Amino acid sequence: MHEINLVAEPRNGDTKAKILMNQGRIPAVVYGPEMETISISLDKVEVLRIMNRVAETTSIVLSLDGKEYRAFLKGVQRDKVTDSVMHLDFFIPSSGHKMELHIPIKLNGTPIGVEKGGIVDHIINELPVSVLPKDIVEEIVVDVSSFDVGHVLRVGDLEIPEGIKPLLDDEDAIMLIALPRAAKEVEEEEVEELEEDVEPEVINKGKKEEEEEE
Repeated sequence: MHEINLVAEPRNGDTKAKILMNQGRIPAVVYGPEMETISISLDKVEVLRIMNRVAETTSIVLSLDGKEYRAFLKGVQRDKVTDSVMHLDFFIPSSGHKMELHIPIKLNGTPIGVEKGGIVDHIINELPVSVLPKDIVEEIVVDVSSFDVGHVLRVGDLEIPEGIKPLLDDEDAIMLIALPRAAKEVEEEEVEELEEDVEPEVINKGKKEEEEEE
């Protein structure tokens, strides 16, 4: 599992966030079931450098006062106007206890159905799971190149590594290759026309049989 390293400094909880931000630092907290909450601050430049690479499944090593804490990013507070990062929450799980988090689902390849005019409808982008920290993977990769129009990928179809338990039903749809709306409407109209053509034949046949019996 890929790791990201950050150097943290202890923070006085009374120090206002605005003062830290003006000093080029971002306030944060580190918490977990086996520790007391620690207030820290991080270098703003370093945080912004790694934010695009951090997911809920990314292991982050926080170095603080000569100790290393293996944590996961659980919360990001942003400014409502500028969208800049204002505060971070880091969670340190117990080694023998499972976490509930979301693992990104990555679709690889161009489906055959798309080449035929179909459209990829990616319904679930992240899979909610229960997993031990040691078994966490950064993403679940699916090769969709063989998927034709009408193909539905369900939770039960995913190749999920051992130790990871999905929190969705096996029949829940992850993605499907759908027909464009226009093509779908034409197909439905053709089906309706066929049904209209068939029904009179059955009725006429029934009437003919009744006449013969008379």
